[in-house]
Amino acid sequence: MKVPMIELEGRLLIFQDLLQKSRIEGALLVQRADTLYYSGTAQNVHVYIPASGKPIVMAYRDFLRAKSESSWEVVQLQGMSKIPKYIKEAGLPIPEIMGLELDVLPVNQFERYQKIFPDVKFVDVSPEVRLQRAVKSKWELARLEESAQIHTLVLEFAKEVLHEGMAEVELEGLLAGKARSLGHGGHVRMRGFDSEFHVGAITSGARAAVSGCFDGAVTGQGVSIAHPTGASMAQIKLGEPIVVDMVTVVHGYQVDQTRILSLGSLSKELREAYEVAKQVEEKIRRALVPGRVAGEVYEEILTWVRENTPYEENFMGYGSSRVRFVGHGVGLDLDELPTISKGAKEVLKPGMVVAIEPKFVFPGFGVVGIEDTVVIADEEGAKYISSSSRELSLQS
Repeated sequence: MKVPMIELEGRLLIFQDLLQKSRIEGALLVQRADTLYYSGTAQNVHVYIPASGKPIVMAYRDFLRAKSESSWEVVQLQGMSKIPKYIKEAGLPIPEIMGLELDVLPVNQFERYQKIFPDVKFVDVSPEVRLQRAVKSKWELARLEESAQIHTLVLEFAKEVLHEGMAEVELEGLLAGKARSLGHGGHVRMRGFDSEFHVGAITSGARAAVSGCFDGAVTGQGVSIAHPTGASMAQIKLGEPIVVDMVTVVHGYQVDQTRILSLGSLSKELREAYEVAKQVEEKIRRALVPGRVAGEVYEEILTWVRENTPYEENFMGYGSSRVRFVGHGVGLDLDELPTISKGAKEVLKPGMVVAIEPKFVFPGFGVVGIEDTVVIADEEGAKYISSSSRELSLQS
């Protein structure tokens, strides 16, 4: 499925308006999700977007695929030193001020651009890019809904294949394979430096409460020191909570969702904590109102948990490993804006898509919680994109 030209043109006009307001004459984009967003292809390309006029899509590899996938005209990139030449050949001036994605651009690459454009002043354009991408179009929301449908089918499949004694990695592999057979893209993109992610956190029992390097309330133990997140080789047991925190991707658009499964009944304490998690999720959903500041929503939720539940010390982690967010933007990247986090300044807007994930971590016992992807809509809050049942799944 090609990204429709009308979609790309709409994105271009919004971004060019942002460039003009920031007095940036052009932007050179190279981060994969950004270039996919503006060009419609995930090939290895540079995309130059002037403050007015058509973009220049310069493909290094693969030129023919990029040409067939993008609705814009594509030129073959024969070396980065040729980029100024392509800009001039398009009838555009070399800008005095050029935007780059300085939040993700390696220093060596930046220094190469400085040599190629010796008279250009470079500024960071990533805030404009990220804030634009945070608000999803109807076309993007349709892709997210398709991704959510895969998630629902995978969870139903999980109930069929789950059995006592299977290894966490076996369950993860079966779920990943099922998702792929349904059209899951498989590649989970993240913007953050040194961030790694594959399927998610398919983990169970006390191992789910083990903290790790990934910035999340639940990371999983992983299979080794070198791969310290996600599923482990340990076997799943009766009566323990099984966390299925999984990302599905359709045409690059990611839905992040968590459900709790169990073989046999969970303890009363864990069942009660799960019901509270559902209440917290509903509080977050209703609080995601256009015009509110993301950090204020976070503080409101923390206050409610502290004043109305016995789980303050278990909310979003435990001890020094607690994380300071209850939701994060999702789309072409898993770590998009806005974040519903401590000190976040983003003002919420209709069309922003957020994965909200209240979780309670009990060391030695496990994790219960829930996560759904929602879209900010109106004064009544956000609307669910996730389509799976939110009830505990207890398998006999």
